[in-house]
Amino acid sequence: MLNAILADDEPIIIKGLKKLIPWEELGITIVGEAMTGRGLMEQIELKRPDLVITDISMPDGSGIDVIKEVQRRQLHTKIIFVSAYQEFSYAKDALAFGAVDYLVKPIEKSLLLEAVGKAMTQLKEANEDQSSKGKLAVYEQKDKKTQLEELFDRLTQGDIRWEEAQRKLQALNTQFMDPCFSVLYVELVHVQLQDGRWGEHEKRLVVFAVSNLVDELIQLYGSGLVIRKGENLCVIVNHMRVEDDLQHLASEMRDKILFYLKIHVTICIGMPVLSLQDIKQSYNSAVETMNYSYFETEGTILSWSQTERSGRSDHLLADTKQAVIKAVVAKDKQLVQELLGSFFEQAANNANGRKESAVLMAYALLTDLMEEMLAVGIALQVSPEQLKDWQQQMHQFHRFSDLRDFITDRILDILEQVSTAGGSREAQQMKIIKEYIEEHYSENITLESMASQVFMNPYYFSSFFKKHTHENFKQYVTNIRMKNAVRLLLQTDLLVYEIAEQVGYHNPRQFSDMFKKSYGKLPQEYKSQIKGN
Repeated sequence: MLNAILADDEPIIIKGLKKLIPWEELGITIVGEAMTGRGLMEQIELKRPDLVITDISMPDGSGIDVIKEVQRRQLHTKIIFVSAYQEFSYAKDALAFGAVDYLVKPIEKSLLLEAVGKAMTQLKEANEDQSSKGKLAVYEQKDKKTQLEELFDRLTQGDIRWEEAQRKLQALNTQFMDPCFSVLYVELVHVQLQDGRWGEHEKRLVVFAVSNLVDELIQLYGSGLVIRKGENLCVIVNHMRVEDDLQHLASEMRDKILFYLKIHVTICIGMPVLSLQDIKQSYNSAVETMNYSYFETEGTILSWSQTERSGRSDHLLADTKQAVIKAVVAKDKQLVQELLGSFFEQAANNANGRKESAVLMAYALLTDLMEEMLAVGIALQVSPEQLKDWQQQMHQFHRFSDLRDFITDRILDILEQVSTAGGSREAQQMKIIKEYIEEHYSENITLESMASQVFMNPYYFSSFFKKHTHENFKQYVTNIRMKNAVRLLLQTDLLVYEIAEQVGYHNPRQFSDMFKKSYGKLPQEYKSQIKGN
């Protein structure tokens, strides 16, 4: 292991340097810290580090003073300077006295990695540290393919500068004959063993076998490389034309993997790019396209150009959700099933490739339905623990079809409970009452007039309504009116008195007072605050 000291007069910078790159993985141990020039020199004398990363401007002795002293004593410590100062004179002085590099704050991870690598190379050439020599020797012994895989992994992540990548490609004597590059992202469908899980050993074997098979197929189509991304694979294909159809290659990959290894894979084709420098764009488009595979069947092949979806419609989805709920209340099983088909089709479209969005929409349907059942007096046999367990299961599904089937089964179970519930007549009455209020809130609705709509005595109706909604009738109507008043206030240019009339108040002052009681501000003040935010 190499030893290093970090120095800066700001402790937060030292803390950031510690976290910026994986020191231990690089074979480097941080053995000391300093906040002044004198303190740094004392640490160097005491611990004789291989590497020092220091601010060039510190109290009680600058970084330039420190590197001069290191040179005077003929120490073999390598120094990398970091500073907020960008004047050429600082960099010129630093490099003139033998600094490895000069980095300007805020420090980029890739530049720091490059500077540290340069220092390690210089240390190795000077033969001063056996541990460093051993680590660099191991690196040099890696075969060309492994080094290429590591390089392309960094290119797809965008954490290596193009100039450095070109140097490494030249050092590895690697050239690509064709002008175009595309990424194929290969996702292995989760195959399970008898105990329901893949062990780490089995995962490695499967990925290794798939990787070898894919590599052989690429060579038949030209050239390319396969790199591992976790449990999935990133296939980089070098091809002649942007318009080349890689669907055939992807199809053959999928079919051969299934035939020889009995494993389903989903393959997503990224956008083609005309330079290896832009390979990250192709990789990102392939990964983003993979999000849509959640909504497809296993073994699907998707292209970045096929993932355009029609515009989302939250309003249509909300209407369909309410229609499902009403159909459950009405105990119409056939209509429930038809509406669920429409709901999930709209949810898949609105999710726009995001699994979490689809799960949230499905969960909202389930919880809204349960709340509506409670509101109309039907207590479902679902505990909070069971609801939480359902939510966890929904997040674990690997396909949207599994989520759809799960939610459909739960809703049909609820429908069965509704069909046998003693309160089904009352549920129907509450449905009529709520729909009437939603449609007639702008009119003069009174407790007496509403009671007559459902053929009830006003006193009984008052008790009945509060039992099922946990609110008194007048407050419920007021809340509906205020909710619609806010909608008109924010979405139209109507004046306050016009909004008052549209939500059932003939006295604008009474409306304004009620609005302020509900929202803490007068209508115009509320609108100004919301628009301002």
